[in-house]
Amino acid sequence: MVSRRACALLLALVLAACGPSAAPDTARTHVCIASNSEGLAPHTFNQLAADGARGAGAGLQVVASKTPSDYLGSLQRCVASKPDLVIAISTDMATAVWRAAQLHGDQRFALVDAAPIDDNGQEAALPNVTDLLFKQQEPGYLVGAMAGLMEKQKIGSATHNVLGVLGSNHGPSVDPYIAGFVAGARDADPSVIFKIAYSDSQDTAFCKQLGITQISAGADMLFEVTGRCASGYIDAAYDAAGYAIGSDNDQAYVSPAVITSALKRVDRAVALTIQKMQSGQFRSGKQVFSLQDDATGFSTPSSVVPQDVINQVLDLKTKIRNGTITPPETIPPGV
Repeated sequence: MVSRRACALLLALVLAACGPSAAPDTARTHVCIASNSEGLAPHTFNQLAADGARGAGAGLQVVASKTPSDYLGSLQRCVASKPDLVIAISTDMATAVWRAAQLHGDQRFALVDAAPIDDNGQEAALPNVTDLLFKQQEPGYLVGAMAGLMEKQKIGSATHNVLGVLGSNHGPSVDPYIAGFVAGARDADPSVIFKIAYSDSQDTAFCKQLGITQISAGADMLFEVTGRCASGYIDAAYDAAGYAIGSDNDQAYVSPAVITSALKRVDRAVALTIQKMQSGQFRSGKQVFSLQDDATGFSTPSSVVPQDVINQVLDLKTKIRNGTITPPETIPPGV
């Protein structure tokens, strides 16, 4: 027969073994990412959002979407797991987030690089959705200044004082980039000329042809704000022995023609959002991240860019941070 003392000791050991392992799970922040159709491929906003969640120490679940028709279902699957925060990515998911947030008013959502869009195509502010947006005119200005300085100093292939730009649309995720780029390049070299085109095509061959057309008109350098057809546009620069500048994330992996990229640090914005939520400071509506938050910037330039040019751009970065320079959000007429 087992004594009462032995039973009590055994029970105490069992409780002691169970207690510590359960506590961290209940205390840990749980985040679910409903990815867009790009999935967690490297260099995507989905992957950067996942990096940010992990960096904030959150437990992470990912629900992948294969096509846009999956978006609402993916958000619903996230909600079903009862996370502290559901994260969705880009304008592609804006309407699905609007619908899911209305259906689940007690669930907190974060939408990266967009605001919710209702069934009428209008932006909508919802009390349980935080919109993670960026001052993309800041990194646009910095890479524009880099391009302008290279043209002014006639560095490498930058000899014609002509810069090409391709945007995917005239939207809030594109035009501020271009506005900053134009301002930065003009401040560095007032004589620079711009060849600007727009296309929402995902056909890389079509976007490459647009780049070829701009190069034929004298462009030495191509700045892409084109999303999924960026590689074609960048290829045009490579084939012409010219230079390219990426956007959103570091595009150096695409081609050696890429000399730098204007960055939206989605990882940083997501990490800061989770940290604020953990301290009880979740805020709905538009939250705009900037150089002040270390959430925008430019990627490490290639060896083509001289150190004195990099130093000048870093000085401009400091001036934006302290308010001496305020890059514009709108493209000036006649560009």
